Amino acid sequence: MADAAILVHQGRITWVGPKSQARIPPTARVVDLTGSWVMPGLVDAHVHFFQSAGLYTRPDIIDLRAVRPYADEMAAIKADLADTFRRYLASGVTAVVDMGGPFWNFDIREAARKDPLAPRVAVAGPLISTVARPQLDLGDPPIIRADSAEHARKLVGEQLARKPDLTKIWFVLTPERPAGDGAAIVAEVAKASHAAGVRLAVHATELETARQAVLNGADILVHSIQDAPVDPGFLALVKERNVLYIPNLIVLEGYAEVLGRKVDLLAEERRWGAPQVVSTWSEMPGPDSGEVAAQAADRAARFGARMKIGRDNLLPVHKAGIPLATGTDAGNIGTLPGPSMHREMQLMVEAGLPIETVLQASTSGAARVFSPTPEFGTVAPGMLADLLVLEADPLADIRNVARIRFVVREGILHAPRDLVLPSPESVVQDQVDAYNARDVERFVALFSPDAEVLRHPSGEVLARGRDAIRATYSDLFEQSPDLHCRILRRTVQGRFVIDQELVTGHRRKPAVRAVAIYEVEAGLIRRCWLVKE
Repeated sequence: MADAAILVHQGRITWVGPKSQARIPPTARVVDLTGSWVMPGLVDAHVHFFQSAGLYTRPDIIDLRAVRPYADEMAAIKADLADTFRRYLASGVTAVVDMGGPFWNFDIREAARKDPLAPRVAVAGPLISTVARPQLDLGDPPIIRADSAEHARKLVGEQLARKPDLTKIWFVLTPERPAGDGAAIVAEVAKASHAAGVRLAVHATELETARQAVLNGADILVHSIQDAPVDPGFLALVKERNVLYIPNLIVLEGYAEVLGRKVDLLAEERRWGAPQVVSTWSEMPGPDSGEVAAQAADRAARFGARMKIGRDNLLPVHKAGIPLATGTDAGNIGTLPGPSMHREMQLMVEAGLPIETVLQASTSGAARVFSPTPEFGTVAPGMLADLLVLEADPLADIRNVARIRFVVREGILHAPRDLVLPSPESVVQDQVDAYNARDVERFVALFSPDAEVLRHPSGEVLARGRDAIRATYSDLFEQSPDLHCRILRRTVQGRFVIDQELVTGHRRKPAVRAVAIYEVEAGLIRRCWLVKE
């Protein structure tokens, strides 16, 4: 809708329509968003707050407890909770569904309700599972093995006292627990949950376990089918039962990249991902680490292969008319809370889905996982004003969803930078991008007002303050129309970023090799030392 106006009162949308028809109260605050696009806030329908996305967060996947005790990992996750909330919001994610964790998940939901800078949070309690994960048990386990259907019913009862938004089952096949055991557990949990008005989500990544889950009462299928192509009978069953399908593609990519020691970060992940988490990925043991390396390599290969099958199944699922909801499984190794949502949407488009379908799955579709009667996820009168204001059209390119001008949480506007300072690496990369675009104003804006550019090791000041930096680089950009900086190697250490560069198209030399050392404070470059060849 072009030339539109949105009226918001007490956190809810009261009117949407052509600006010429808007009846704006004289006391209203008017925010001019000319040149922007407004869409609903993103909803991540599958996250886990008991995981950080760091290398040490899943000792049942790769056991590095000798390097970092799991208790230390869990303590850090709890200490960083407010920061995690803000990283979700800065990434444009205004609501999340925690698909299972320790009983302190319910405390997280309460903390989010009291925090105006948190996303909305729905939670499930401990995952009722066909397998045990003792490595994760610190007294309040996130995953509990159900010994029988009767035991599973008892586990549901313990959760219902805390009023979960969902219950969740891990339906994993093992030689000791055949499909029939899992199906009986699903049936019993579905019966107990539905009697209390609570929906059931099932982690079922094999075609047959997913089929059994739907037949026995699952309302939501969590994860793609990853072992075989989906068949017409399965698609018809899921469509008939109106089961929501969450693809969860990025989590497999994240594991494959980190365990395979081949991480490729998006700009959004650099900007909004927790630096202390990202830094752990470089601590992945190398090929000479024996059994750990062999286990990691095997898992990386399997995760990569399963992601391809899951991605190939997504288009047939969509064409069958099955309702989709976007979820990332954030918190698992390599899947960052917040920015991973953008990569998940990209992967869905790469799988062949129309951009509009992906946007719907990431807003109104995912909101249906949060609640069967969601109060957000669309831009319509009566809905909560959880919105994104974007600098570019998301229907033209899914990557434009990351070009966030404001995140609107219940009618209050927040600039992402005010929620989370960009990481030092992100600031430096943005500066490199502005340099290559020869955009002097964008370039200068990334330096603090009293920034210095110095020559190393002499300490000679080449420019001090934004005006001097603007004058120096305006001249360079004007006289070097083909100027380009390529980063050959980058090292990040706290607030310092060290780039080995190859600069071509310089007005005086065809190529210049240089090292730039940046010191970043409060999201801006405070000092830059240049070491030229």
